[in-house]
Amino acid sequence: MPPVHPRAELVRDAPDRIPGRDAPGAFALKSLPPLDLSSAMPLYMQLAERLSAPIQARHAALVGHSLPTELECMAYFGVSRPTVRQAMAQLVSMGLVARGRGRGTFVAPERLNHDVSLAFEDEMRAARRTVRFQLLGRREVPAPAVIAQRLGLKAGEAVEHIERLRFLDDEVFAFEQRYLPLSVAHHVTAEMLQEMAIISLLTAALGASPARITNTVRCIPTEARIARALGVPGRTPLLHTEHTYFAASGAPVLHGTVWFHGERFQFTLDSPIQAGVR
Repeated sequence: MPPVHPRAELVRDAPDRIPGRDAPGAFALKSLPPLDLSSAMPLYMQLAERLSAPIQARHAALVGHSLPTELECMAYFGVSRPTVRQAMAQLVSMGLVARGRGRGTFVAPERLNHDVSLAFEDEMRAARRTVRFQLLGRREVPAPAVIAQRLGLKAGEAVEHIERLRFLDDEVFAFEQRYLPLSVAHHVTAEMLQEMAIISLLTAALGASPARITNTVRCIPTEARIARALGVPGRTPLLHTEHTYFAASGAPVLHGTVWFHGERFQFTLDSPIQAGVR
């Protein structure tokens, strides 16, 4: 048992785990090593490391289980409430835990890793996951200036605007917005939009696979309408990708954005380093 810091004395009798709310022994505080007060590593980082170890060892089995409360961590490790909150925020940023009002802090589902050089749907099928789509709407609209620029069109020229929800294992996972030149959109049927991932859809519409994609990824707050569709509070920061697909000729054939649940998703990019660049 590590020494108890004086500021934790009032709560030193807190239980070492929460019966019925976590897996037996998963977060038994007595099984975790004490913090090293002589270490140069900040206490919150040490605490995050102690709590993350059992999660990383048995992540899939622990999804949904609660972590010890702030008071329990303060009492056992002899640290302040801000230190505990910093540690929990670190675990949230790592995608290991989630926090919900009235639910406490619990182990989050493992983040899905997407290699951006591969089609997302192909990766999910290889992992034996089911991907499906729900068409929310398609309509011709005058191209906004930025969309016209991306698609090499005149400002105000007609394009087709498409919105879809993407489901992973029947749980809504992403919100898609796509803009297509009418020369491409005229080859896209409603059935294709209900059933096909975007690369397969473009391949069918063009008669050949798209040759290149540019993709910008960032995390930004989303508008209320998209937040509702994804089941999150308005202005929640979500992972946002903005992309343009190009045909072999170099002509842009689609520009769009996709909003993802950022806490459940991450990107991987494996790229060669150019010689001579330091």
